Amino acid sequence: MKTTKRGSLALRTASGEDATALAELLGTAYCDDPRMAALFPDQARRESRLRSLFSLLLDHEHLNHHTEIAMLDGKPRAAAVWDRPGDRQEPALGRRLAYLPALFSVFRWHLRDATRAIQVFTDTDSHRPDEPHWHLFALATAPQARGGGLGLALLESGLARADAQRTPVYLETTANAGVAHFERLGFRVIHEFPTAGDLTAYGMWRPTRS
Repeated sequence: MKTTKRGSLALRTASGEDATALAELLGTAYCDDPRMAALFPDQARRESRLRSLFSLLLDHEHLNHHTEIAMLDGKPRAAAVWDRPGDRQEPALGRRLAYLPALFSVFRWHLRDATRAIQVFTDTDSHRPDEPHWHLFALATAPQARGGGLGLALLESGLARADAQRTPVYLETTANAGVAHFERLGFRVIHEFPTAGDLTAYGMWRPTRS
């Protein structure tokens, strides 16, 4: 397990033992994300259901993910989950049918809500470029640790790895502010598509750096 220290901040590669803590961190961090709010409109139950959803996605959609966790004062405060180049699985629909009952359970067997989530996942999959790339699936910081540069530190670490491997990077964002932020790091918008909550998702690409 690789660990990089920056003062009181330590970035380390996640292991299987981090699965529960990682799902909890992602569920908490994405609780106020507009796209997730559209999928889970019940605010009182959103966080717990998001934790279950991320646990399910990490187990079935992102099996071979590479994840770094930012530890601040010994506690996990942020995480970046990356899909490795060439790890894109096809066909997406067949893959999801295998865990459909568990997904329906996350949505308390509300067929319309589960179907909408599947459509969001499928739309996202369909817009990923065919060229092998690192895909940033999730970048999350615990609410109490935001503003401390943890997310940027994780992102820069991932980009440095991609540059060392001369591999492009792809991500999606639904925030205009996010577009400007990622553009400063070398990304550019390559397409836009509608997503949950009447939002626009921006697919962004960072070419290979030599």
